[in-house]
Amino acid sequence: MNHYDVVVVGAGIGGLTCGARLSALGYKVAVFDQHYLPGGYATNFQRKGYTFDAALHGVGGLGQGQGFYQILQASGVMRHIQPLLKEYPYSFRWKGEKFDVPQDADAYLAQLERRFPEEKDGIARLFAEIRRLSAEMKFLNDPGIPGWKKALGFLAKCPTLVQWSKLTTAQAIGRHVKSAEFMNFFTVLWPYYGLPPQQLSALYFFIPWLGYHLEGTYYIQGGAQAFSDALVYVIEQNGGKLHLRQEVAEILIHGKKACGIRTQKGQEFTADWVVSNASPEHTLGPLIHHHPRAEKYRKRLGQHEIGPSLTQLYIGLSCHPEELGIVDEDILLVEETDHQTDYDNATQGKYAAANLGLTNYNKMDPALNRHDRGVLTVTMIDDIANWPERGEAYTQKKQEVTAILLQRLESYYPGIKKRIAMLELGTPRTMERYTKNPRGAVYGFAQTVNQSGIKRTARKTPFAGLSLVGAWTQPGGGFQGAANSGFLEAQRIHKMLGKNRG
Repeated sequence: MNHYDVVVVGAGIGGLTCGARLSALGYKVAVFDQHYLPGGYATNFQRKGYTFDAALHGVGGLGQGQGFYQILQASGVMRHIQPLLKEYPYSFRWKGEKFDVPQDADAYLAQLERRFPEEKDGIARLFAEIRRLSAEMKFLNDPGIPGWKKALGFLAKCPTLVQWSKLTTAQAIGRHVKSAEFMNFFTVLWPYYGLPPQQLSALYFFIPWLGYHLEGTYYIQGGAQAFSDALVYVIEQNGGKLHLRQEVAEILIHGKKACGIRTQKGQEFTADWVVSNASPEHTLGPLIHHHPRAEKYRKRLGQHEIGPSLTQLYIGLSCHPEELGIVDEDILLVEETDHQTDYDNATQGKYAAANLGLTNYNKMDPALNRHDRGVLTVTMIDDIANWPERGEAYTQKKQEVTAILLQRLESYYPGIKKRIAMLELGTPRTMERYTKNPRGAVYGFAQTVNQSGIKRTARKTPFAGLSLVGAWTQPGGGFQGAANSGFLEAQRIHKMLGKNRG
């Protein structure tokens, strides 16, 4: 029987969370993905006995009763994952010094006031406004408050959210602190969101900030794959099915309504609802063949700015990272302290100049690999235009960039090159190949003011019974953003289909 209540196209975090929540509510769900692993970017892979996490560095709100915890609890997932509290959300090198950013907001405030005593009053005002934003988000996320009451009270209850939705990160900070050095110091984590503070929506910097500093930053034991596998487990335990190596070739449309999918192998599956975790461009393009409603929608999409991609160097060591002086979980190696310049360096392919992030998975999850096998990832913002499409030129470019990154690492951690047992470089071309995301984008559409909040792509489409989820859609990118999109859309689908099997 090839009928399901809900069919999900793409096993990324948005699609899997949507599927898990609907499964927990009693719907029969099927998920289809072209890859041999579920998770999209949220996967692990093995090379020569080493396990690498492709994506997860840290996520906020996984403590009992916290925001992300509640979503995963309602989706039936929390009992199947083990959050590991990180020592620090992140560390960074800045002008010859190393800074460990505290989990606790008050400790972080004190650190900033010591570093910038002349800005003490402004920093205090900024933190007070951040706490007001936190209270507003709790109001919006409180499951005990009816939606109509949130809608009626939104403008009165959420003034900070309303104001910051119109500002860049730099503008929001500049309302209180004028120092350019403080702004750069405080926003050093901007690569996690894909844009420097002069371009990045304030919401997309500060909402994750609340998770990191008011709730705590976590890694998930077993890495990103453990998270994705837990979502799949919930779907399958509730009678659903995951179809891997099953690329969807077409979303079937009858009149103005989605009614199922056809795979590349020619199999058809019907459904009461179709959820696409593929990009909007792919969903309303190749997957819906020459439909005038889809064409009109795609023309509007052409005006959207796509966010950047990443290059990541995966490193397997023949020793524990501590032997090389690598003791931090996540550290940003900052050489260019002006973030706009750094962003330009990265997107223009200046690999010898752009700042690097280094993740030490042995520190975050000692059980992920053997003690004597260090696993590191070097990450930097990148643009697909810097990479040849294929062939000898692409291979040569990979070798050149790998050599540059290793030489830079050697300058920070002398002797590291001699302890390398294996290397693999993932480029924007790699990201595009595995996910079909246009330009290998990892954050979906660029998280600018004009593409954030209610202005971000809606999960509704021009077709009844067809939804979009994932980083491209509301509320935005990252693990929490993508999972939120899936959960919220599951709630809407549940309301529309009118079933209650939970």
